[in-house]
Parts: sequence; structure tokens; C-alpha cells
Amino acid sequence: MTLGTAILLLAVAIIGIVLTCKCLRNKRALRIICIVLLSLIALVLAGYIGLTIFFVDAVSRQPPIS
Repeated sequence: MTLGTAILLLAVAIIGIVLTCKCLRNKRALRIICIVLLSLIALVLAGYIGLTIFFVDAVSRQPPIS
């Protein structure tokens, strides 16, 4: 997965959490399940984005091979 795709999916997950809160006001159990699932997806994507940035930075700062 590319970094751009991960960022796009993270944005979709966050928008989904907001829309779930607004649209599922009457169905409490379904709202909680959706928020938990979308939050887990957002957490995994945020970790993926963070690790990708960390590893790319680490590779770019490697000392030259002599």
C-alpha cells in the first residue's frame, strides 16, 4: 500500500466516525460497534503511516558505504 492510499483511507475512516455519530443517533449498539471498528482501522492506518515515515527517514539518513 502506498503512503497516499493510507492517508486517504485514514481520512475516510475519520469521516466515517463523524458520520456514524451523526447518522446513528437512535441505534446505540450499532453506533458503538461502527465507531470501535472504524477507530481500530484508523489506529492501524496511523501506525502504518508513522512507521513508513520513520523508516523512510532512517533510510535517507544512512551513512555512506565506503
